Amino acid sequence: MSNDLTLLEKFQIFRQRYFPERQLFLRSEGRVRFVTIGSYTQMVAATALSSALIWGSVTSYHYLTRDQVLEAKNRTITTMSAQYESLSNDFSALEMEVERKAEQLETRQQFLEEVVGVEKASTAAPAQDDAEEIAAQNPERTSFNSDSKPGFFAEILGAGTAQAAILSNNDRRKNLLSRLQQMEARQQQLANALLSEAEAKIANIDRILEPTKLDNDTLIEKAEALVRKVGNQYDASQADFQPVFQDNDQETFLRLTNSRQRLEMVTLVLNSFPVGKPAEDFYLSERFGYRIHPVKKTPDNHNGVDLAGWPGTAIYATAQGKVVRAGNIWPYGNMVEIDHGNGFKTRYGHMRKLRVSKGETVTMGQRIGDMGKTGRVTGTHLHYEVWFDGQVRDPMPFMKAANDVLEIQGRNEETSQQ
Repeated sequence: MSNDLTLLEKFQIFRQRYFPERQLFLRSEGRVRFVTIGSYTQMVAATALSSALIWGSVTSYHYLTRDQVLEAKNRTITTMSAQYESLSNDFSALEMEVERKAEQLETRQQFLEEVVGVEKASTAAPAQDDAEEIAAQNPERTSFNSDSKPGFFAEILGAGTAQAAILSNNDRRKNLLSRLQQMEARQQQLANALLSEAEAKIANIDRILEPTKLDNDTLIEKAEALVRKVGNQYDASQADFQPVFQDNDQETFLRLTNSRQRLEMVTLVLNSFPVGKPAEDFYLSERFGYRIHPVKKTPDNHNGVDLAGWPGTAIYATAQGKVVRAGNIWPYGNMVEIDHGNGFKTRYGHMRKLRVSKGETVTMGQRIGDMGKTGRVTGTHLHYEVWFDGQVRDPMPFMKAANDVLEIQGRNEETSQQ
C-alpha cells in the first residue's frame, strides 16, 4: 500500500511540475474572462499531440524512403530476370546441342544400316535401343529429324515454377547428352568393325587378282574412266559427316565411306570378269606366252590358251556380254568375240560350228559353239583369249580366280553353267 502511495505521490509531483492548472485570460469589449485548463486536460492534449507528431514522422519517413524501396525491389526483379534469362539461354543452347548431336547420330546410324545392307542392322541393335530409350525420355521429340517440335518453354511454363522446370529439363537434357555419347561410342565400335571388314575385303581382292596382273587401283581407274566417258561422276552416297563429341570422331565414318566406295567400284568392274568354264570337257594343250609355233615352227607369242577336247565339245560364254564378232576370221577359223563390258573381252577360236551371231546378247554359260579345228591348227581344240582394257591377258589366272570372283560378286552359289 505504501508503494502505491509513493507512486501516486510521484505522479502528483510530475503532474504539478509539468502540467499545473493554467488559466487563460480573455479580454473582449472591456470585459475580462478566463478559462481554466486542468492538468489532466493538458496531459491528454500533450499525449494526442505527441502521437500525432510520431505518426506524422513515421509516415513522412516511409513516404520519403518509398522510392528507395521500390528501386531496390526493381533491382531485385531485374537481377532475377537476368538470371532467369541466362538460365533460359543456357537451356536453349543445350537443347540445340542435343538436337544437333542427335541429327548427326541419326545420319551415321542410317549410313551404318545401309552398309550392312538391311533397313535396321541387327549388329546396330544396341545403338537402336539407345535411340529408342532416348525418344522415350524425350516425348516431345518423337524422332530425331522431326519437323514439328513444340516449344520447350511452353511446356516448362505449364508445370510448376518456370525456373524449377528449366532446371529439371536441363538435367534431363544433360542425361540425354550422356546417352547420346554412349550411342556414339557404340556406333564408333560398329563403324570400326565394318571398316576392318571392308579393308580386309579390298586386300583379299588384291590377293585374288594378283596372278591376273590386275589390282584394285587398276579396276577403280577403269570404273572412273567409264563413268567420265558417259559424263557422270561416280556417287557412292558419301554422307557429309560432321564431328559430334570430338573434333575428329567422324574420321572413322569418312574412312569407311571411302573404303566402301572403292569396294563398290571394284565390284562393279568385276561383274564383267569372265568366271565361267569355256568348255565342258578339256585338257590344257598349250599355255599362254612365248612358244615355238606348231605350224610355222618359228618363235611366237601365244595370246591365249589351247583347251583340247573331242570334236563337237560344247563351248560356253564365260560371262554375260554382247557378241561383237562372229564368223570365219583368219587365223582363228570360226571365232566368236564377246564384249563383257568394263574393259573385259573374250575370244573363242577354231570352232567347228557357231551357235550365236554378231550383235546377239549372251549369258554366262550359254553355248556359243562346238569345238573343232578350223583356221590354222594341228588338231581339235579351243583357242581361248581374255582381254582387259585393250591388252591380252593370260587366261589361266582368270580361270583359277573364277570361284573367288564369283564369291566377290555374291554369286558363289551359282554353277559355272546356266
